[in-house]
Amino acid sequence: MDPILQVVLILAAAKIAGEAVERAGFPALIGEIGAGIVLGPSLFGLVAYDDTLAFLADIGIIALLFVSGIQMNIRSFVASERSAASTALLGIVVPFLMGAGVGVVAGFSPLETLFIGVALSVTSIGVSVRALIDLRKMNTPSGATIVGAAVMDDIIGILLLAMLTAVAAGSGSSALYTITAGGAFLAATLIIGRRLLPAVMRRARATHTHEMPYTAAIAIALFMAYLSHLAGLHYAVGAFLAGLLLGDQIRDDRTLFEGIADFSFGFFVTFFFASIGLLAAITLDTLLSPFVLLLIPVAFAGKILGGWLGSVRFMETHAEALVVGIGLCPRGEITLVIGQIGLLAGLITEEIFSAFTVVAVVSVLVTPALMAWGYRRLAIRGGR
Repeated sequence: MDPILQVVLILAAAKIAGEAVERAGFPALIGEIGAGIVLGPSLFGLVAYDDTLAFLADIGIIALLFVSGIQMNIRSFVASERSAASTALLGIVVPFLMGAGVGVVAGFSPLETLFIGVALSVTSIGVSVRALIDLRKMNTPSGATIVGAAVMDDIIGILLLAMLTAVAAGSGSSALYTITAGGAFLAATLIIGRRLLPAVMRRARATHTHEMPYTAAIAIALFMAYLSHLAGLHYAVGAFLAGLLLGDQIRDDRTLFEGIADFSFGFFVTFFFASIGLLAAITLDTLLSPFVLLLIPVAFAGKILGGWLGSVRFMETHAEALVVGIGLCPRGEITLVIGQIGLLAGLITEEIFSAFTVVAVVSVLVTPALMAWGYRRLAIRGGR
């Protein structure tokens, strides 16, 4: 199919499905992912996931996390630092142990068992953030904790994968590079970036060219995402930090903020969520596999329990801590990328990769609906 026609088909199907789901009272991203499943190899096979769509999806996750960083009040984010760190720690340890336990019970090798634990420990920050934006809960204590914990989860998860891959290859250089370069990037962002990026943005806003602030904001987001990726972290980490540091300036200019947000969500972000569905190749045999039927409840239980344990001391109620745990459940694109790396490195078999594909799709479809239910329950019961 012609690439332009593919783009039109994905946009139309995803937005129509998203609108239908949103009218039913759930986040639109469920419909956008569902459209990808319908168009992809799991059902009709009308669209093939290629390099062009992969590039658009990468820009989509960068745009999504940049906008979420802009929307996040930096003071709220810093105030949630302790709760996010505690939640991230237990939100990784508990699912890791439960996942490794599943691997032992299922009789997998030690490396496969460790991989299952690592893959279950990460969170799809893109899915969680989009759900919080749709539900207008980004700047609540639970929302800030979910975002902070998800960012930390991704960083730690990538480090764990680097270590596991290094062990399998008999080399420690990959893990050492990720730890060193990733740490240097985060330190440089906090020490230099917090002054440099706002200064660049102020200069851009002082120019006579009307579109210069848009160009500067987008260029900064892309460059920070590139630096993050170069340091061995995910694109999303750099994009989120860029949005966080520029948030005050961009939010002050409603025209600038709305222009960035509308174009991001109207085009690029749609491809990111549709790509999750397009990447999935789900068969009936995979769905009914005993391993998959065991893995799905463990994937949800591990994150909900870990997130609840990590955040309950910092939330006003146990119910709000439960919503935090639910918000950490989606696995999405990060799990699929980790699965692909593990498969190519010979760490896992096709059976395990297919199982995690199902877990990723189920979690990204179900979690936003559970989050909507959880926040409605908080509103009705006054947080009790």
